[in-house]
Amino acid sequence: MFNVDQLWKSRFSQYVKDTRRYLRYMFNDHLVIVMIFLLSGLALAYQNWLEIVPPDFPYAWLMGALLALLMTRGSIHTFLKDPDLVFLLPLEEKLKPYIKKSFLYSIVLESYFLLLVFGVSVPLFFTLTNATFQTLLAILLLLLGMKAWNLWMTWLVNFYTDRKVRLTDWWIRLALNFGLLYLVFSEASFLFIGVIIGVMVMLLLYFQKASQKMNWKWDLLIENETKRMQLFYRVANLFVDVPGLKEKVKRRRWLDFILSFTPYAKEKSFHYLYLRTFLRSGDYFGLYLRLLIIGGVLLLTLPVGYATYLVPVLVLYLTGFQLIPMWRHHYNKLWLSIYPVKEEHRVHAFTKMITLILISQVIILTALLVFVATWLEMAIVLVGGIVFAYLYVQGVVKRKIASLK
Repeated sequence: MFNVDQLWKSRFSQYVKDTRRYLRYMFNDHLVIVMIFLLSGLALAYQNWLEIVPPDFPYAWLMGALLALLMTRGSIHTFLKDPDLVFLLPLEEKLKPYIKKSFLYSIVLESYFLLLVFGVSVPLFFTLTNATFQTLLAILLLLLGMKAWNLWMTWLVNFYTDRKVRLTDWWIRLALNFGLLYLVFSEASFLFIGVIIGVMVMLLLYFQKASQKMNWKWDLLIENETKRMQLFYRVANLFVDVPGLKEKVKRRRWLDFILSFTPYAKEKSFHYLYLRTFLRSGDYFGLYLRLLIIGGVLLLTLPVGYATYLVPVLVLYLTGFQLIPMWRHHYNKLWLSIYPVKEEHRVHAFTKMITLILISQVIILTALLVFVATWLEMAIVLVGGIVFAYLYVQGVVKRKIASLK
């Protein structure tokens, strides 16, 4: 006898087991210590900034756009797998309780991150407005309702095979989410807020009725769930080897000119290999860019002071630490063992590449400081960052890769 509740419990338990196993490695002592210092510094800078924030700060625009993006993204976590396309397809009508449980779980998970972001902005909200606790509670309930609406709308639109329908729906929901949040944060008339809520309800009713006679698009649902898990595995792979990770390679032709700086020589084989790996394989280059962008935004927005020197160091530390797994990226490729190259050349190639990557970050972050800092402060960041990059690679990275051999 097929039991829907038992199926969902087993899938959810397996999901929790898999994620917990990797989260234990991701949130290790080093990362926790760094995050504590980073969050403490940001909290102090945020508190000081609240004392001088201008009354005309565009809070409604900023939080409306940010929360609208968080609202619009995401979908129901179905925990579906490739074999389900064969074994569960005939049982589609019996899986409605399964989707309801997944929907409730998705609301809890997605709302957690949404409310966390809004919670950070609450002090600013109270500073710029005369809002009360009752107002805050009403906004929290509205955010939860909007997230539930977005998740169910995404589920209903997934019944359509045309990708243009899903794309159009995404942009319409983004516009409605932003419009509603902007009106709420700018304390607009309840009439305008009610109009947007009415439009959202009518959209939901329309798609609910239109999709009643449609079948599930199993390929799309399984593809979305696979992408979600692969994203988690790629992040976890920065800390520990993940057997379930499917490598993703991007051509990035526009970065090929960097490879021309590597001379053609036997001793440079691993230089070329690791540089090509960084530029094309996995998510290493994406990690480099994301941390660089985050560091640049922090440098340009935080007051000049301790953060000016701390942020570059944190960016370098996180980048270097999370690029170490690249050493074992080709671990299962036996043909590397026939390279007529000594092991010390491989170590030198890897450490040199990591050093140059970190130095390039220092140079870019220093260049951004030209808008907010003095020449002396820029020189301190540049020289200090280069010294830190060299010492970190020679001390930490070399010791790490020695333990991975």
